[in-house]
Amino acid sequence: MKRFGLLCLTFLVLLAISCAQTAPASVSQIATPTPQATQIPGRADLYQLHDVPEHLAYIRWGWIRWQNSEGGRFDELEELVFEFTIHNDVEPMGGGFGYYLMLGHSRISGVPFYFGVQTDVKYPDVALSYGKGLIFSRWHTRDLAYARYAPEDGWTESSGHEGDFIGVRRSYEWGPGDYRVRLAPDESAPQDPDGAWFGVWITDLSTNETTWIGSLKFPLQDGKAIIETPVYSTMEFYAEIPGSRIRPIDIPYWHVSMKRPAGDGVIAHGGRTGYSALKGEITNADIRYDLTDDIVHIQAGGATERRTEPGIVDFW
Repeated sequence: MKRFGLLCLTFLVLLAISCAQTAPASVSQIATPTPQATQIPGRADLYQLHDVPEHLAYIRWGWIRWQNSEGGRFDELEELVFEFTIHNDVEPMGGGFGYYLMLGHSRISGVPFYFGVQTDVKYPDVALSYGKGLIFSRWHTRDLAYARYAPEDGWTESSGHEGDFIGVRRSYEWGPGDYRVRLAPDESAPQDPDGAWFGVWITDLSTNETTWIGSLKFPLQDGKAIIETPVYSTMEFYAEIPGSRIRPIDIPYWHVSMKRPAGDGVIAHGGRTGYSALKGEITNADIRYDLTDDIVHIQAGGATERRTEPGIVDFW
C-alpha cells in the first residue's frame, strides 16, 4: 500500500510539471479576436449596399419669365456661368466609381446636354480612365462631326449606352480652390446655317487661367439656339460598370459650394432642392442655402448627415 501511494504521488508530481511546461504554449495558441469596425449608432443605412449611379443632392435653378424691351425672354439664355468652390480634394477611386459635379443640365433647341467636372474621366472603348477632367455632352446624335476638342489632351466620345449622344472630354487637374465654368456660343467655330456651336471653358480663379474643354453643335429652332430653363445641378456618384453597388459610408466625403449661376448676366431668381433623384436610397448628403453668403453648399459621402429638408429655396 505504501508502494502504491508513492507511485501515485510521483505520478501527480510529474503531471503537475508537465502541465506547467505546456501551459504557456497552450495560451499562446489562442487566436486573438479580430476587432470589428464600430458602426455609427443610428446610421445603419450607411453600411447597406445600394445601387449607383445616384444624384446624391441637387438643385434646379430658375429665372423669372419676363421680356425685356427688345422682346428677349430672361428664361431663354445664350450663356450660363457657374462659380463654385471645391473645399476638399477627392482622388480617383478606381473600380469604375467616381464623382461627377454636374454643373448644368438642360436643353438647347430641345436637345438635352450636360457639363461639369469628374474625378475619373473615362476614355471610350478601352479599360482606361484619364483621372480628373471636365466633360460636355449632348444627345440625339452619334455624329462626331458635331464635336470640336483639344487634340493635345482632349478626346471625343460617341455612344448609345445612355441613349445616342456625343461628348467632348479634357483632362484637367482640378483640386481645392475657386473656379468659374462658362457655357456659351463658340465664336471661333465655323458659322453654320443649320446649327450653332456652344463651348465650355473653365477658369482657375486663383491664376485667372482659362482652359477650353470643347464645343458641340446644336440645331436651330426658329433660326436661333437658346438654353432652356430651369437648369439642373447635382453631385452625382457614378459607376462605369452596370449593376455596381456600394455602401454609402465608402463614398468619399466631398464638399462643394456654388454661387447662384448667371444666365446672360442675370443671377438665378429661385431654386428647388432635392435628394437621391435616381434610386431614392442613399441618404448621406446635405444641400443647404446660406442666406448670409448667398451660397449653396453641397456635402455628400462618408458620415454626412442630412440636416436640411428639400424644397423651394428663398434667395431673398
